[in-house]
Amino acid sequence: MSKKAIIPVHIPTVDEIEASVKSFHSGISDSDYEAYCKENDIPPDEFTTMELLAIASSTMIPKGASMFIGTGLPVLTMTLAQHTINPDAIIVMEAGMLDPRFEHIPISVADIRGAYMASTALSMMDAFGTYEQRGYVTGGGLGGAEYDEYGNINATGLWEPPRNQWTSLVSGTGKGPNVIFTGSGGSNPIGTQSDFILSVMVQEKRRFPYKVQFLTTMAAARGPEGESRWDYGVPRGGKGLMVSDLCVMENFPEEGIYDMRLRSVHPGASLKDVIDNVMWELKDKSGKVLKPTDEVPTTPTPSHEQLKVLRMIVDPTRIYLKRKTVREVAYEKEHGKPWRVKVKD
Repeated sequence: MSKKAIIPVHIPTVDEIEASVKSFHSGISDSDYEAYCKENDIPPDEFTTMELLAIASSTMIPKGASMFIGTGLPVLTMTLAQHTINPDAIIVMEAGMLDPRFEHIPISVADIRGAYMASTALSMMDAFGTYEQRGYVTGGGLGGAEYDEYGNINATGLWEPPRNQWTSLVSGTGKGPNVIFTGSGGSNPIGTQSDFILSVMVQEKRRFPYKVQFLTTMAAARGPEGESRWDYGVPRGGKGLMVSDLCVMENFPEEGIYDMRLRSVHPGASLKDVIDNVMWELKDKSGKVLKPTDEVPTTPTPSHEQLKVLRMIVDPTRIYLKRKTVREVAYEKEHGKPWRVKVKD
């Protein structure tokens, strides 16, 4: 098997994203948008972390890609992509819905609203058997509790060392995990059988270890050369994208780069924030270990047109957009005002 992966997808570059966003117009009037913002008590020219995450993620979906998504940020990401710069993108939901066009945001993978205008609405068996295993799904949108240097996700549990995960799980007397999460669900086969995985998580140092405590999902390369997913008999995928609340990371397995490298730092965040919130040595694509004073690319700032669509069409009642990250809550408590960043068109 080749030492380098063949990834049949093109992730848009920062320059390509900026060009696409610049040419996009929502058709929503400024007066209607300002009235909406006034009604919901939100500034029309400032964005929150949740809005930044949704917009940044939506711009990195390959053109026309079919994406396995769950509820929450992945739904916002794909719906926004369809309504802005990627109208041919296809949504696949675990419960069996293929190519829906949401009129209202679903709140679970089996929400009947997720079947609106779908090409087919069958079953979970069809979602994974007919769509995924036959190679018709390009990528997946996933989250979790831990994310490591090689793009592995832990959504199962956390243990205090020393531990024996298998005996502790099955034994009535063995020590089990200190914290139990939701587990794999469909994320294991999605990570194994897709060309790439877009992960979206809040970035904290404890959640970004060198190696996850439990490998729920191979969301990217799995490990370095000799320990990669291809060495373990998984021939497809390996491309990973991580959009955290601080930055974007990406690996390049097609070039023999398996670990997650920094792609850009978000507006309102600093490179020091990013470095301080990973347990491994963060590098740029060239392999240089980054220092807080280094110059790095900035994630494209959300435009007014993207915010209009996200707020007024994708999630107008702010089911998901009203959520706040730990950093936003801490900032508001310290400064007495919400954390927001200005739009720079």
